[in-house]
Amino acid sequence: MFTFGAITLSAAALSACSSPEGTIPVLQSSGEAVNPAPLTSSFASQTGTWATVALGHLNDPLNTFWQLLFLSSSSSKWELATPPGVASNGGLVASASPSGTVTVGFEPSLDLHFSPLAQSTDLGATWAPGVLSGGLSVEPDSLAASSGHQFLALLRSGGGEVVSNSGDLTNWTTVASTRGLTADNSTAGCRVEALTAVAFGATSEDVVGAACAHGAEPGIFDLVNGNWRSVGPTLPDSMAGPSQVLRLVATPSGVTALVSAGEGSARRLFALWSADGLKSWSVSAPLPLEGGSLTSTGVTATGGLVVAIKSTDGIRSASVISPPGNQWQELAAPPAGTSAVVATPSGGFDALIENQSTLDVDTLGSGGWHRIQALAVPIQYGSSG
Repeated sequence: MFTFGAITLSAAALSACSSPEGTIPVLQSSGEAVNPAPLTSSFASQTGTWATVALGHLNDPLNTFWQLLFLSSSSSKWELATPPGVASNGGLVASASPSGTVTVGFEPSLDLHFSPLAQSTDLGATWAPGVLSGGLSVEPDSLAASSGHQFLALLRSGGGEVVSNSGDLTNWTTVASTRGLTADNSTAGCRVEALTAVAFGATSEDVVGAACAHGAEPGIFDLVNGNWRSVGPTLPDSMAGPSQVLRLVATPSGVTALVSAGEGSARRLFALWSADGLKSWSVSAPLPLEGGSLTSTGVTATGGLVVAIKSTDGIRSASVISPPGNQWQELAAPPAGTSAVVATPSGGFDALIENQSTLDVDTLGSGGWHRIQALAVPIQYGSSG
């Protein structure tokens, strides 16, 4: 059973101060906006796939409720795993440690100015509480967990602040900030505008991702012996324009990153992989966005990436790439209304489709997408107003 213990946050109290902020921009140190990666995201492992999606009345922030979903490797049916007791209108962020422990953070909304946490060691059957003193940044990888039960969180405060924890999920220490990294000599080639992701390296060192104003190398920095160093690779055909780390995830084989480079219609996506402790990287060919927008991102069980894109004329597409591949593979066009395209533990792909309080699930097979599930989600409309 989920309880907040000493934190003592009631569902009614939090429901009264909730609104979706999952699409608000991340602020640069200058106060200007950086477009975040969508909170609609997923990550797969050999034991299962976790995904976060918004359901309800998506045109009404007070009646939009984010949900955590789980697909076990032993089942073809998705299950609702949202931790109870906290309003989820602001959005959800989830992270899994190498041991399988899942930690979930609730984004602030209305008068809720901090982020409650929940952690499960049994695939979402039970949850234990935690809390952050500030609000999580609106990024899918604003939480990270190491194999040694250490945690990193990226907060909104001060234009972006990274805090660490040794396992109790209540006492946090600041280890980095946007302002601090901007002033660090190691980041001069990037000109850090915002911090966008956190992860742990192969030796459990702190790793952060950033949005850069310029430079041929994306903003990926790790902390070694108290000093930050730039470890991002040189992007092919780089015009030394702005770049942004959209995903940064530790996998059993190393670290996977998704990076965007360029602006406007010239914006492109690159998949990056490091399997040697961030010493070198494999870099994919670019995937042009052509002015479109990302609607979901996901990490596959092998450390690859799957992205869903909505073009300027509303056409949806999805592409996948496996490490250390070079070329992106376009999947069959996702069904209308698809919220996320996610990788399954077995290597397949499912489309998660929001239908108010029902989650429709299509799976990709021979001949295209086929409906396999309609999951009813209990939503208490009006509880947040």
